[in-house]
Amino acid sequence: MYERKLPLPVDCGLHLTKEILNGKWKANLIFAIYENIRRPSDLQRAMPDATKRVLNLQLKELEEHGIINKKIYHQLPPKVEYSLTPLGLTLMPIIDAMNRWGDNNRTYLEAVIAKTNPELDHPKVTTLKK
Repeated sequence: MYERKLPLPVDCGLHLTKEILNGKWKANLIFAIYENIRRPSDLQRAMPDATKRVLNLQLKELEEHGIINKKIYHQLPPKVEYSLTPLGLTLMPIIDAMNRWGDNNRTYLEAVIAKTNPELDHPKVTTLKK
């Protein structure tokens, strides 16, 4: 498991927020759980580019940080569902703002990403606009 080499700076709220949301799929997981996608298999289907291992790791970290709850139903077959905690719900305005910013700047950002990462496939990319 990853072991931090430098201590986490806790003197700034931005560092703390980034620590919670740091992970390629964490914001997507929070948003999906908010949108009532709660079962691990459904989350995997919602994010097909993410590996099951990475999603499980990031779900575990979100649970450890108090952002989500994991409820295990003791039945056969076993059933697991995730939900946002009250603290997790307070992240939704941030995630919504990030989503809107990306949507509002999509054309420019897709062009920049295509330019800096030519190996990636970006079918909707248009030219840069200033």
